[in-house]
Amino acid sequence: MKAQNTRRRSWITVLVILAIVVVFLLLIDIGAVIDELRNADWFFLGLATAFLIIGFYIQALRWRHLLGKIPSISYTFHTINVSTFTNLMTFIPSITTRSFFMGEYEGLSIPQSASSLLITFVFDLVIKLIAILGAMVLLAPIGSNIITVAIFIGVIILIFAGVLLLVHNVDKIISLITTLLFRLGIFQEEQADRMLTGLADGLKEVGTTKKVAVIFLYSLITWSFFIAFYIFGLLAFNIKPGPEVLIASALVAAFFVNPTGPYLPGIFNFLLVVPIALISNIDIESLVAYSIVIYAVLLILWIVLGIWAMRHYKLTFSELRNRAKEGIDQVQNANDSRNNNLPELN
Repeated sequence: MKAQNTRRRSWITVLVILAIVVVFLLLIDIGAVIDELRNADWFFLGLATAFLIIGFYIQALRWRHLLGKIPSISYTFHTINVSTFTNLMTFIPSITTRSFFMGEYEGLSIPQSASSLLITFVFDLVIKLIAILGAMVLLAPIGSNIITVAIFIGVIILIFAGVLLLVHNVDKIISLITTLLFRLGIFQEEQADRMLTGLADGLKEVGTTKKVAVIFLYSLITWSFFIAFYIFGLLAFNIKPGPEVLIASALVAAFFVNPTGPYLPGIFNFLLVVPIALISNIDIESLVAYSIVIYAVLLILWIVLGIWAMRHYKLTFSELRNRAKEGIDQVQNANDSRNNNLPELN
């Protein structure tokens, strides 16, 4: 049954990609896209790539800080990259591979690793919300800018206060959410527990207001470099719609496409092109060319950094794949063991 479901998902994915490609071919001028690719400014693309790599490194620093600085920065950096590469080549979820490899580090466990990854997801989501709100501020009519900026700042403060409230009242809030999800019938009791327990453990590890601020700062810096990657990528194609629209376009791109997660071709291009096209008057051919090159840069980095990480682990690809499959069972067993010790819901 699982094999049938996997094959069905694979075919659905292929059909979706083909549909997206066909739509693009019908709507755009292929000759114009090729011209845009030929005229790309490689200096700006080089700068964009440099910002992206720095963002990857700061992301590793953030995760290491969450783990109490136990793993080395080199091990953390390679663990992130090898999991991205594994996901790209085998479709095994990155979070599973990261949890497994980091859980093998001396002084750490798989539950610790998985919980910390859930926390990074929460902070990434917060930054993405700030990014999309920032885009709305930049695109707002000039007359309402002051009010919009004030609302934007207020929302950021409320979001940060909400994270602090969650960290300092984690058991009570997680219990309420779990009970609510169960009683609404959205999840079974076991599913709700499994989904939220790791998050609760990770939030307890964050602990203090100072640590929340540090992780938030790491997240803000990481995503600033990712946004710079998108900005200089746009400039590489001489896309200059004005500073407000340029930055807003990069913010929207960051909201829809996380450069650390591998995407399939077609889906990536759709997620990057359509939102930017909706908020700007940028030529669709320029955006398609932009999405093709941005995807190529990311794909090359995912592969190069992944192979470098494999060499760090001294693994062949076959060994990496087998280790990743082993990691699925190990992570599942660790989750089951933790959930067996949970208290019953009232």
